[in-house]
Amino acid sequence: MGKRYKTFEVYLVYIDADKCDGCEECVKMCPVNVFDMSHKAYPTRPQNCLGCGTCVALCKSNAIIITEI
Repeated sequence: MGKRYKTFEVYLVYIDADKCDGCEECVKMCPVNVFDMSHKAYPTRPQNCLGCGTCVALCKSNAIIITEI
């Protein structure tokens, strides 16, 4: 009997602090609670990211980049 491997996707979540305007849309709408806010958004739980792209679509300042690694 051979080994069974699970495949899963891992995403790198990056926020360009210079572009972030602090609108909090990513914090409000992320389905898996990846982001928190201080003065600007930052990914406190990037391991939760599903790669759905909701935050990228909502970010008016184009500050969020999600990359599959």
